[in-house]
Formats: sequence, structure tokens, C-alpha cells
Amino acid sequence: MSIDTLQATEELLDTLIHLLDESNPDDLLPKILKSATQILHADASVLEIPGDETLLLFYPEKSPISLSAVKKAKGENRVILWNQLEDDDLDLSQSIVQNQLTSIMVAPFRTPQSESGYLYLQRKARTDSFSEQERLLFESFVTVCEKLAFTAYDRLREKESLDVLKGICRKGGIIYGSEPMVNLMALAEKLAALPLPVIIRGETGTGKELFARWLHSESPRRDMPFVAINCGAIPENLIESILFGHVKGSFTGAIENRKGVFEQAEGGAVFLDEIGELPLSMQVKLLRVLQEKHITRVGDNREIPVNVRVISATHVDLEEAVKEKKFREDLYFRIQVMPVEIPPLRNRGQDVILLAESFLEKYCAEYGRGRFRLSRASEKALLSYSWPGNVRELENKIQKSLIQAVRGVISPEDLGLENVSEQVKNSPRTLREARESAEKTVIHQALLDSKGNLTLAATILGIDRKVLREVMERLKIRKEEYKN
Repeated sequence: MSIDTLQATEELLDTLIHLLDESNPDDLLPKILKSATQILHADASVLEIPGDETLLLFYPEKSPISLSAVKKAKGENRVILWNQLEDDDLDLSQSIVQNQLTSIMVAPFRTPQSESGYLYLQRKARTDSFSEQERLLFESFVTVCEKLAFTAYDRLREKESLDVLKGICRKGGIIYGSEPMVNLMALAEKLAALPLPVIIRGETGTGKELFARWLHSESPRRDMPFVAINCGAIPENLIESILFGHVKGSFTGAIENRKGVFEQAEGGAVFLDEIGELPLSMQVKLLRVLQEKHITRVGDNREIPVNVRVISATHVDLEEAVKEKKFREDLYFRIQVMPVEIPPLRNRGQDVILLAESFLEKYCAEYGRGRFRLSRASEKALLSYSWPGNVRELENKIQKSLIQAVRGVISPEDLGLENVSEQVKNSPRTLREARESAEKTVIHQALLDSKGNLTLAATILGIDRKVLREVMERLKIRKEEYKN
């Protein structure tokens, strides 16, 4: 075996190993296309999977292709290699000449979604033609990749079936199964179709913008723009220009007319994140836009009509802000037509594990680290942790864990939750242990308060002194440890 052949074989094996790690067809198929292009040194490639929603992928970018070659490969159900003008196939030859190509390979590509897909590679004129050896390599590559695709689709169906059995829902990146989220999403589905303004409440990191994007994607405005800004991250002197736009020369640095987010989102939705941080001067102007449905650019006096749905979000207690005169009451009622509250992660139960596994799958693929799973100790630690940073903190911990983890398993130490794991390990595991732990806690406090005086401690606890003595003996608590 020559050095070139050996290198090509090693490259192919390495590619297939990485493709094996992809369990989702949406991630696998683009990688198959890219890998075929790189391994066979093609200038352009196309993968088509017909179906209810035809998948058509190009790499590196959309280029003209020979439809005659595609038709021939499908008709003869084999790999087609074209390298020169052939008298017996004028249509193919003409297509090649018109597209200024020197070589083409195309193969039928079958998936559970369609039997009539294809994988197409081409080289431009003035480059070397595909060789017969490369045709054989391409044929083997397609055969293996078809099997990988079938496996990925099977895994996806199994996953979807398990999700149904476990009551797990996946909607636009929102993954849940807990009762608080089920109730929230049931309300959200009703809101999506209505033109009402919506305010999303919740702690920092709960995923308010993700929820807003899903709400827009399910609305009648889904095909129109969704423009998001963070009201608390924009300097006060710039926020009016960013919201409503400006005209050339209206202030230093305004070198051209510029649309604000309300004009950019025409027909769609504007997402005002952290609206509770909006300065009072801007609250007045925003209220006017919501009431009159037109904006005026900075430095202009013309009124421009706008048609947008306003979705806002905040972690601020707006009711308290209204009382403290930090937020206008009239604006509060304008945006508060339909409030929704995203529950904190600590109240979502097993959703923590679902989200962790989803992030793990996402970043394993992104970092090229293969497959990793959570250990049982990690799952317990994830469920026991309070998550002050909510979903954003969970995502951050999963990302960091993949940098440290080895041998395909994520440990509590990798997640930075070793202390939580230790607490879980030492926590009561039976009803008897839990009862004894609770008894020790309250007796300990009573003895501290009474400085070891059993009569006073029994009075605090509401039991007889004799009963307290018996319990202390059973729990091996010594009164001498509490006397000064």
C-alpha cells in the first residue's frame, strides 16, 4: 500500500469515526456532505433527500450542477463517473460543457425518508479528473454513510417514542416534562396565535429570550423578522436611536439614515429584554409608540407607521418598581396584557437532567469529543443543586465539564458539584434515617437554647423530660456536650 493510499485510508477512517458520533440526522447529513467533498477533493457538492420537506444541502456554496448526471445515476441506480465527452450521452456531455466542469461523480443516496436522494460531487475545468480508484472509494463511502443515516433515523424515532412514553416535549429548543412547564407551554400555545403584547417574567438565566423566539415562531408573524435588544445593556444616550432609528446629521456620528429595531421588525416582533431597566424618559416614548403605532426617528419629525408585536421580559419586580416610581404605571398596564412566568430551574424537577443531556449532546458534537454521559452521582448532584443561575448556569457547567471529563463519563467533580454530591451521599436514604436526622436537629437546637438543661429543653420541645431522655439515649446524644 502506497503512502498516499495509506493516508487516504486513515483520513477516511478518521472521518467515519466522527460521523459515528452523530445520532441526529440534521447534524449527520451536512457532515456527510462536507466529508465527501474534502476526502475526494471536490470543488462543489450537493446532497438531496426528497420528502414532505425536501432537504437540499450544498457545500461549500450553491453551484450549478449537471442534472443529466443526477438523472442517469438515479435511472441506472449506480455511481456515475464522467470524465470526458461521450458520443452515447449527448445530454450529459452538453451539461458538463455548459457548466465548465472536468469531472463528475454522483451516486443514489437512500434514507428512511426517501429512496430517491443523491450525493453529487464535481470538479471544475482545468483540474484533474476523478479517477477510477476515487470512484470506488466514493461508492464505499456512500454505502457506509447510507447505513449511518438509517441508524441515525432509527435512533431519532426511538428517541421520539421514548419521549412520548416519558411525557417529554421538545419545542424549538425548549425541553421539558415537568408540570410547571407543561402548564406554561399550554398557555403559551394559546398566546402564540393572538396579537396581544406579552411580558415574560422569570429569574435571570431561565431562558426568556428562547421562549420569546418560540412564541414568535408559532405565531402568524413567524415568517417576518424577530428583533431582540437588551434594554439594560444599551447606553441611555443611544437607546432612542437604536429603538426608533435616526436621520443623517441628527447627532455626532450619524453619517447616514438608519432604521431602528421597530422598523427592522416591521410585520414581525420586537423583543425588549430587561424592559424594567428602561430609563423613564424612554418609557414615555415607548408608551406612545405602543398606543399610536408609529415611530419618529431621532432628528426627524415625520411619523412612520409600524406594525409589530411587542414581547418583553424582565426579572425586575415591576409592581414594586411602579410603587417606587421607577416604572410608569401606564406602560406597565400596556405591556402587562398577558404575563407569563417561567419557573426557575430548581422547581422543574427532572427537566434538569433532560436539559443537561441536551447540552451534553450539543457540545460533544461542537467540540468533537465523541459521546459522553452523566454518571448516576452527577444526576443526583444536578437534581440536588439549587441552580441560582438557572438554565444558563447549567449550560455553562456542562461546557466546562467536557473540558475536564475523561473516558466518556461526566462526574460531579467535572461539573464542579462535588460538594453537592458529598451532601447527597451523606443525606438520609430511608424514612428511619430521615426521622432520626430531623429529631437530632431539633433536639440539638433545644439543648443549645437551654444550655443542656433537660427540663427546659423538654418544655421547648413540648414533650416529657423522661421521653426526651429516652430519645437522647437512642440517638446517642450526650447532655454534657451542651453545658457551659
